[in-house]
Amino acid sequence: MSGRSILMAVALSLWFLISVVVFATVAYVGFIGVGVVGLLMWGIWTLVEFDTDAPMESELSAGLLARQVQAKAGRSSNEHPSSLDERLLATQSVRLYRNLGAALMVVGFGGFLLFQV
Repeated sequence: MSGRSILMAVALSLWFLISVVVFATVAYVGFIGVGVVGLLMWGIWTLVEFDTDAPMESELSAGLLARQVQAKAGRSSNEHPSSLDERLLATQSVRLYRNLGAALMVVGFGGFLLFQV
């Protein structure tokens, strides 16, 4: 068995466990649970969108932008189109999940207001 298949099995198992916990929480608290899950999902994917193509540092510094520009300028002409395609796919995926989180938030909080208030 390859390392990639083992990692995929672990990731899918964790995804399943997390989804069971989320669904149990939503079933217990109702529409407000859907809204909270949507809010968390929207917030996390918004942070991921802001963090794309940034150097991995824990604190902001004066040279952060300079290092980003140098990293982009240091790419060869062969690396640029492939990285552009990868970034486009990543951006589309992030937008899909961010919009899904926003839709869950609207449905959850709207349902809570409609049926509870």
